[in-house]
Amino acid sequence: MGMIHSTILCYLLFCAFVCCSGAGLPVEPPLVVRTLVQSADPHANVEYCGAVSTSASDYYLFLLQQNELAGVVLVRQLVGALPAIVDADTSLFPFSDVSGRTVDKPVQDAIGLLLERRNRAKKSRTPHTFKPDPEISAIGRQIDRVIYPISGFRLGSNSTHEILRLLRTGPTVAVDPVTAPPGSIIVSPTRSSSYGPTYLGHAGILGTDGSIYSADARYGGARTKNFTLTGWLRKFSSTNGSYAFVIHGPVVKTAQGL
Repeated sequence: MGMIHSTILCYLLFCAFVCCSGAGLPVEPPLVVRTLVQSADPHANVEYCGAVSTSASDYYLFLLQQNELAGVVLVRQLVGALPAIVDADTSLFPFSDVSGRTVDKPVQDAIGLLLERRNRAKKSRTPHTFKPDPEISAIGRQIDRVIYPISGFRLGSNSTHEILRLLRTGPTVAVDPVTAPPGSIIVSPTRSSSYGPTYLGHAGILGTDGSIYSADARYGGARTKNFTLTGWLRKFSSTNGSYAFVIHGPVVKTAQGL
């Protein structure tokens, strides 16, 4: 009985600390918040997904899509202060602590619920074409579908920051993106600052003809041939940075069928 009371108490404390916006369409965010997101990436289509409120601050969640690219932006507004971007990436899970910007675990859980609710709503509108993806961008998932069966190495994340970290610390060799061999994984991490700009990142696999195969936001995150290596470097190198890695083992040889 005591355990049940403890569970109920923890739940009530959680509800008191974090409050998500209503179950219907999310209430529109303050104009200053939407303006911040739109000006941080003026070329992206912006979708508002809801808010999370605590006693000290409000958090506003947005999805951004720019052609092949998709990402998530989280804005925090402290009481009596201007809003600021607290995190941005192709996926906020796991949350990064770029420049010391962190988010409490209850807020992270509430944001995950907002994303799940958004995906359920989208699936109900397009039941035959949309496959719900709580991570928004499937870039890591699509890479894993190619490399895991033949290498045993799995990224397990759709976050560009986490993908780059895993490639730097995993069974890989860093190579020059300009001369990377077929089968290399190339990643350009999302870059953002508190007040903009925000540059959405991406990750994919280099094919034999210089094409890059990666998840495409225009097609629900399906893997497509949507960049050339030259086009990738032109788009990302001066803003996000570009990094390439070869995985130890047979993955490079086998992946040449891309």
